[in-house]
Amino acid sequence: MLAIHTTIDELAMIDTPLSNDDITLYALNGLNTDYKDIILSIRTRETSLTFEELHDILTAHETYIKRIEATQSQLMATTNNTQHSASHYHQRQPRNYQYRNMQ
Repeated sequence: MLAIHTTIDELAMIDTPLSNDDITLYALNGLNTDYKDIILSIRTRETSLTFEELHDILTAHETYIKRIEATQSQLMATTNNTQHSASHYHQRQPRNYQYRNMQ
């Protein structure tokens, strides 16, 4: 977004400002598929976004993505730890453990 803002400022200095729609399209075209839902939402708006509004929306979505990724990482770490602990527990049991309990 900083590079886009710099370009906007440079074009404005040479008296060639970009429209809000042009800025939005340029920014959206540079995003990856993590942003596909928000891209669709922005493109279907009836009113144009200012650069500041677009920046706020994309920053909020980036924060959301990072929070989801952190949650998934924590869940995977917990799952791996639980599986390792269960595996370790079962390895320590005698092989005929099931038969002794059934008698």
